[in-house]
Amino acid sequence: MAVTSGGQAAAPPKYRFPRPQLVLFGLHLVLGGRRSFVRDCQTFLRTNPYPRRVEGIENVPREGSFVLVANHYARDGLDTYHCGMAITAAVAQWRPALPHIRWVITSEWYGRHIGPLPVPPWVFRWTFRRVARVHGLVVMPRQPTQAMARAAVLLDIVRLVKHEPVGLMPEAAGSGTLREPLEGSGLFLHSLAARDIPLIPVGIWEEGDTLVMTFGAPLVLSAIEGDRQARDRHAAQQVMVAIGRLLPRQQWGVYEEAIERSLERDSSRHTGL
Repeated sequence: MAVTSGGQAAAPPKYRFPRPQLVLFGLHLVLGGRRSFVRDCQTFLRTNPYPRRVEGIENVPREGSFVLVANHYARDGLDTYHCGMAITAAVAQWRPALPHIRWVITSEWYGRHIGPLPVPPWVFRWTFRRVARVHGLVVMPRQPTQAMARAAVLLDIVRLVKHEPVGLMPEAAGSGTLREPLEGSGLFLHSLAARDIPLIPVGIWEEGDTLVMTFGAPLVLSAIEGDRQARDRHAAQQVMVAIGRLLPRQQWGVYEEAIERSLERDSSRHTGL
C-alpha cells in the first residue's frame, strides 16, 4: 500500500469506467450492437492512469492461439473484470495485429446489493449475456446443476481456441489468495494442452498502488493414473502452482505447501542435489 507524505497509508486506487463510455456501452447493451473489447479496455486504462507493471509478456505468442489462465484477484475499487481488461490491453500492445481475447465470464453473481437492496441473480444473468454479445465473450453457466450447458460451453471453447486466444480465471471466485478452481477445470485445461494449445499462466496482484501483471512460460502438464477426480485435481494443482509462483507468498492460499515444494525441487535441480 502506498504511503502519504504524512506517513499514513494511502487508500488504494479505485478503478472506474468513464461516464461517456458507460453511456455508450449501455446503449449497445440494450440495442445489442457489437463494440471492440480491446478498444474499450484501452480507453478504460487511459482514464485510470494508475501505476501498472507488465512482466514476462514475451511469453505470449506473437501469432496464433493460446489460453491465458489467471488468478481471480479483486478488492474494493478493483474488480476481476478490471484485471481482465488490464491483461487484454497489455496483450494488445504486445501483439497489435491479433489483439482480441475471448474471456470466459461467469453467468451470474450472488449476494450483491445496491445500497441495502439485494440484486436478484436474474439481473446479472441478463446483463452478462448481453455483455458477452457486445464484447464477444463467452458465458459459463455457474450453477453445478447446469452440467449439460457447461459441457456445451466447454466444447465451444475448444472450437474457438483453434482460431483465437481464450482467457480464463478458473477459480471463478475469491479476492486475492489462491483457492481451488471449479471441479473439472484441471481436466479441461489438460485437454487443451494435449491439443498443443499454449497455456500461459498469469499472476495479477498489487505492489503498493501498482497493478502488476506477470506472464509465465507456457505450461507442460503431466498426467497421472487414477479416477477422474484425482486426475482433475492433479492437473488443476499444476496450473494453480504455476500461477502462484508468479505471485507474492501472501497470495499462495491453499497452494502454499505445493508452491514451496515446487520451488524446492527447482532449487535442488539447479544446485545439482
